[in-house]
Amino acid sequence: MSATGGLASLFLACGALAGLGPERFPNDAGPAELDVSGYPEAVREGYRLAAFKCAACHTAARPFNSEFLELSPKEESALRKLHPELGRDRRLVRIEAGVWSRYVRRMMAKPGSPVKSDDGKKIWSFLRHDSKVRKTGANAKAWARHRGKLLGDFARKQPAAYRQRFGDAPPPDER
Repeated sequence: MSATGGLASLFLACGALAGLGPERFPNDAGPAELDVSGYPEAVREGYRLAAFKCAACHTAARPFNSEFLELSPKEESALRKLHPELGRDRRLVRIEAGVWSRYVRRMMAKPGSPVKSDDGKKIWSFLRHDSKVRKTGANAKAWARHRGKLLGDFARKQPAAYRQRFGDAPPPDER
């Protein structure tokens, strides 16, 4: 076996162990890189940390393409007045206070996690900011199409896994 072939096998094995094999979630098939050039520098730092540190255990696409949207109750109330349809289909957008905070803390608690406290705060700040930017306002329709496509592809490629996660409900319309 060549050195290149051996390295490729090693990376594939490590990737499978880290959850980088067949997509376990619809999110995993989405992009693992985002354009964050318009974000504040502190948020971009959180993105860089997330892209690197999250990928130690699973593809960075998993959080980047998640349905989670962390809003305070006051933010949620204000947003629902303007967009009552937001969050109706929790497979597209799932609004929860503190969801990214819980997610990051859970990742930090895993044995061997490369995410430490200071990094966790920066990653949380990025995930919270990014989900607001990409899932609400002018970007809400594009997000719904993107997420709908991920769900539809997942349902077609892994119907049993789709049913296990989402029941018998068909994927949302991808238009």
